Amino acid sequence: MDIVFLDQNKWIELAQVHSGRTTSGPIAELFPQLIAAVQAGRVLFPLSVANIMETAKRNDPASRRLIAETQAMLSLGHVHRSRAARMQVELRAAIQRRFGIEPPAMPARWAIAPGFMQAFGPMAGLMTSPEDLARIARVNSLMHPAALYLDYMVTQDDARRREANATLSQGLSELVTRIEGRRARFASESLDMRRRIYAAQSWVDHLDLLNQTATALGYSFNDLRALGDHAMRTLLEDVPTMNVEVEMAARLEAKTGPLSTNDVLDMQSFYTAIPYCDRVVAEKAAISRAQQAKLDSKYGVVLSRSLEDLLGIYVR
Repeated sequence: MDIVFLDQNKWIELAQVHSGRTTSGPIAELFPQLIAAVQAGRVLFPLSVANIMETAKRNDPASRRLIAETQAMLSLGHVHRSRAARMQVELRAAIQRRFGIEPPAMPARWAIAPGFMQAFGPMAGLMTSPEDLARIARVNSLMHPAALYLDYMVTQDDARRREANATLSQGLSELVTRIEGRRARFASESLDMRRRIYAAQSWVDHLDLLNQTATALGYSFNDLRALGDHAMRTLLEDVPTMNVEVEMAARLEAKTGPLSTNDVLDMQSFYTAIPYCDRVVAEKAAISRAQQAKLDSKYGVVLSRSLEDLLGIYVR
C-alpha cells in the first residue's frame, strides 16, 4: 500500500469534485479512482497536523465539512504521528547506531496511526502512557477513525475552534518573525553556512531531548561528544525529521521576498511527510526546494506538483 501526502491546496481541489463544483477534467476523473484504490487497500492519504489545522481554520461550516469529508474518505482517519512521537523513535535509533547497536525493527508504516488525535503530541501512541493508549483504543473501537475526524470537524464548539485558530495563527506569525530575524542576520551567508547555522540551532533546541534519550539508553552527553565532531554532525542527518527540516529551512530562508505562514506550514508538512511517504504532492515552490536538497532521492519519495500525476497509477 502506497502512502501519499497531499498539501492542503490539493485537498481543496479534490473537495471541489466531491462538492459537485468540478464535474469534468482530470481531477474529476481522478477522484473516483482514488476512492476505489483506498477502499481496495492500494493507497492511503494520511493527514498531517497542518492539514487538520488548516481544515479546522475554515470558518464556513459547509466548506469545512466538504474538505473534512474528502479527507476522511481518502485518509480513513489516519494521520502522520506527531513530531514528538517521531523524534523519540528517530533519535533513539540514531544514537544506537552511533554506538554500533542495531536498533529494534519498527513495524511497517509505524509513523502512520489511526485517529486524528495522534497527530498531536499528548496523544501520540508511541510515547503516551498505557492509560492514554487504552483511551485511544476505546475511542477508535466506539467510532471509526474517519467518522471521528469528521465528527470533530463538524460538531466542535465554534468559539473554542476560533480561539484555537487564533492561537495557531499568532504562533505561526511569531515563528515567521523569528525566521525573518535570522534571515536578516545571516543574509550574506552561503546556503551551506545557513544550513550549518540552522543545524546548530536545531541541536540547541533539542538538547534536552538528546540528553534524555541518551540517558535512557545508558549513555551520557559526554559519551556522545567522545565519538567526535563528525559523529555529532551526522547524527542530525540520521534523524529524518530534523534533517528534512534543516534542509528545507535553509532553502526557505534563502528565497527572495518576505516569508508567509504558508511557507512555514509547507516546511512542517515536508518534514512530516517526506521520510514516510511514497509520494508527496504539493505546491511548486516547496517541491523545488525539496528537489534542490535531493530529499526525494535520499528518502525514496516521488515529489510531484500536480494531482494529475496520480491519474491511472492506482487503477486495477
